Amino acid sequence: MQRGPGSIRPGVGGVALAVSLLLHGLLIGGLDSFRPGVQAPLPPPVFEARLIVPSPDPAPAPKRRPPVPPPAPVPVVPPPASPVPVVETVPVLARAEVVGIPPEAVPAPLAVPVEPQPAARSAPPAEPVPPPLNSIPARIDMRFELLYGPASGEQTLVWVNEGTHYTLTSVAAATGLTGLFYRGRFVQTSRGRITAQGLQPEAFWDQRGAKRASARFDPDAGQGLLEPARGAPRHFVYPAGMQDALSLFFQLALTAPPDGTVHYDVFNGKKLRRYSYAVQGEETLETALGALRTLHLARTDTADERFEAWLAIDRHYLPVRVVRSDDDGRIMEMRIRAISP
Repeated sequence: MQRGPGSIRPGVGGVALAVSLLLHGLLIGGLDSFRPGVQAPLPPPVFEARLIVPSPDPAPAPKRRPPVPPPAPVPVVPPPASPVPVVETVPVLARAEVVGIPPEAVPAPLAVPVEPQPAARSAPPAEPVPPPLNSIPARIDMRFELLYGPASGEQTLVWVNEGTHYTLTSVAAATGLTGLFYRGRFVQTSRGRITAQGLQPEAFWDQRGAKRASARFDPDAGQGLLEPARGAPRHFVYPAGMQDALSLFFQLALTAPPDGTVHYDVFNGKKLRRYSYAVQGEETLETALGALRTLHLARTDTADERFEAWLAIDRHYLPVRVVRSDDDGRIMEMRIRAISP
């Protein structure tokens, strides 16, 4: 069979087709698929991702500190047995020969005196507690018959207790025919504190007719100031326990009976005198109030001046009779007429 010039022979076309297929196979499968003894690659592995929450770590165990050894006991040094000064020596050099210094060139140890510790002061002895004062009403009015040489008169004495302070007032005046010759009144006033030891005067007034004197006392400072009726004021020492001419009577009543002899510094309106009084014993005294048991006291420091007092034991130890002499030696006597209450 005759083919035309544009026809393709069957043999050549089959070869071309085979070569084309081969090239396509190589491009698609790769050359390895055609190598002898080589297997095709395995499919890629499949990975599975999972979220794993880590478990909490256990708490770390606390670190143990090494044990601290207990502090060494501090030695107790006993105090010195006596306050005798102790002399401590300070060494200057030890083993001086090692450094080449001759022993005779080493100075002697220096003695350093140590001041002894002062001994503990013992508490001062407690002052004795004074005995309690006798009880006296808050107000007392006393009336006396007054005898002074040839003159006679009447004297009143008023006591007022204001708690911490007192006031004593005495008024004397002539009576009867004596009043024709002695006119005017004799007034004295004492005022001060009431303490555990008794009375402590702070002021005293003395008025005799138109003449007036006064004194002021400062017990804390131990000073007194007198302003006399005539002359310049003057200072004087205020001794502890001092009394004046009025407070003395009630001081004796508050502290009676005295234990033996008692001593008082007494201001009489002009000067300060020291008196001593002693118990003469108990006596029954006939008075306008009847028979009274009394404690008789008298001055013992001098025989030139007289002072005696009878204190009614059953009437708060109040004075019911007083006999004394003045600076001129004249005797004055007071005799109780009435006591209220």
